[in-house]
Amino acid sequence: MEKFPKIDLNELKKEMELNRQQRLEFVKQYAKWLKKTPNKVWSKQQVKFLDK
Repeated sequence: MEKFPKIDLNELKKEMELNRQQRLEFVKQYAKWLKKTPNKVWSKQQVKFLDK
């Protein structure tokens, strides 16, 4: 029988919350950038990303 590593659930919850906060901060920063950047600039970047 294979043994699984012990997982500290409290530590896992902390990591998950930190990850969530980091993702939210990224979305907020990106939204600010989108609002202040002309459509031609960010749309060219989106095309480059989507073509990959």
